[in-house]
Amino acid sequence: MLLYRIDALDSSVRTVLNLSAVLGTEFDLVDAALAFEEMFEVDESNQLQTANALREYFDMAIDAGIIEQSLAFSDDDNDEEVFERNDSLCQSMGSIISLKGMRRAHPLYAGNCRLRFTHDSWKTSILSVMLAERKQEMHEHVAVSMERALEDESHHKIDFEKQITVLKHWKSSWSFTKASILALNIGGQLMILGLNSQAILLFDDAIDILKEMAGDEPAGVSYGGISEEVLDAIYAPELENLIKLKIAKGKAHSTLGKDQDGAQAFQSALDVSFAISVLYLIL
Repeated sequence: MLLYRIDALDSSVRTVLNLSAVLGTEFDLVDAALAFEEMFEVDESNQLQTANALREYFDMAIDAGIIEQSLAFSDDDNDEEVFERNDSLCQSMGSIISLKGMRRAHPLYAGNCRLRFTHDSWKTSILSVMLAERKQEMHEHVAVSMERALEDESHHKIDFEKQITVLKHWKSSWSFTKASILALNIGGQLMILGLNSQAILLFDDAIDILKEMAGDEPAGVSYGGISEEVLDAIYAPELENLIKLKIAKGKAHSTLGKDQDGAQAFQSALDVSFAISVLYLIL
């Protein structure tokens, strides 16, 4: 019944709902707009027209009872502004937000708000009928748009939550190169702050991409938990990042006093290095 109601909507609204499901149960209107523009390669000259159309699509989704408005609050850098909502999408209550750089310049900035699915079943149903390749592609567009916005705001204080969100989207897009670089960067910052347990979780998140590539039951020999077929398929920079992730994981474990886990991570890095040497000798 849920899918029937979705199918009854305009194709453009369904596309926006697909993107919304990839963004998550709750998301920011400007983030959705930036990802939409990235996905359809919207240039600056068409940005306003696209923004107005996107707002109409979300209005339709709200009228259909699939999406509802939430509130977004932020007190970053004491840079707070309150905007009155006069349009049908973000009206009446207003929202305290703090957006900078390219996000501040976006046509939807003044009407920004938080949106969410009225029930998680909507998101689950939408994702269930999307092709895996389509979901990966959308996650990539979301990651690119969010990462670009973060880089534009890099002179402001570090926002770990946003960086980790970007990492999650890179992971869902199966981009080990991007996910590993970001995991090493964020994890290194967390380790400096003494948050080694959280860093380990990020390192594992990135490494899991390669494990998932082998499927549920990887065949053949594995090195450091990664199948030989996967190691043979990825490029040198990715192999280097894999080794760095395992070494960083070993350091984090050792700092926590978990010497056995640390030694295991270091041994895993050595196993991958050995496998690479063997593979190159065979070639």
